[in-house]
Amino acid sequence: MSRARARFAGAVAVAGTLLASACSGWQWAPVAQPLAEPLRYAAPFAKAAPAGAGDAGVNVLEQGAWASAPWTADFVDIEGPRKPAPPYRTRAKMMWDDRCLYLGAELSDPHVWGTLRQNDQVVFQDNDFEAFIDPDGDGNEYYEIEINALGTVFDLFLHRSYRNGGPAVHGWNADGIVRGIAVDGTLNDPKDVDRRWVVTMAIPWSAFAPPKDPRIDALPADQRGFGESARARSAPKAGDTWRINFSRVQWRNNHEPAPAARPRSFDAYSTAAAMRQDGAFNMYAKQASLPEDNWVWSPQWAIDMHLPQYWGRVTFVK
Repeated sequence: MSRARARFAGAVAVAGTLLASACSGWQWAPVAQPLAEPLRYAAPFAKAAPAGAGDAGVNVLEQGAWASAPWTADFVDIEGPRKPAPPYRTRAKMMWDDRCLYLGAELSDPHVWGTLRQNDQVVFQDNDFEAFIDPDGDGNEYYEIEINALGTVFDLFLHRSYRNGGPAVHGWNADGIVRGIAVDGTLNDPKDVDRRWVVTMAIPWSAFAPPKDPRIDALPADQRGFGESARARSAPKAGDTWRINFSRVQWRNNHEPAPAARPRSFDAYSTAAAMRQDGAFNMYAKQASLPEDNWVWSPQWAIDMHLPQYWGRVTFVK
């Protein structure tokens, strides 16, 4: 199976399809022996609320409160550093205060584009940035938030990982989330070379609460809850550690060279690649039959973001 279909099969409930059953003989992607422990990050307490990308532009993560937060390591392939390094840089920052978890990400890209505009569409069918958040770190009852360059959000709750039977609850919403997008370039315009897009999110702690769902209620009593409700939507305390990971889904588009010829820099990119014979410009589209790339902060060692044991450890510090 292709990387794209393996990822899609890992999100059967998310996409609302029965892809796994349609692919006879399909099995979960094997998990390689990890080369290292999950990454760690110390998230500083924000003395003033960090600005959003929509307010302060693409340099927002270097200014104001954000300036005190360190960058994560650059993202690597989801299967780990044994795979080729991503051609475009991705990195993130985290902060917190008594009200919100703040996330910021910088995604280098010579072609910033998106198509999905309605919240709760399957956003990873566009290029996107994704956050996975497990507050008590037990690998169950965790939250997923995806966002594309248009600011469209797909948010859901996982009672358990897909490998362990889910279910995924689409009805969970990150209530009160404030997100911002800034583009260093021109969104959805193939006539020039873009540089990056920047995402910020402010997620209230009150949003992190398991939703009600009849599929969960129907489980045996010892499987209906794993302790997440006991947090009662509260902020973490200094010194608490959560499991968090980030993913970037990147689809190869019709204005890029073939993967074997794709340079690590598009400084020499020519708009001739975007021109049709009639002189008009082709709009962005995925390269047919090519799978997506998956780049992450903490490697998963398989093409599957739903392995919480490999997510990073984020400690909240003051």
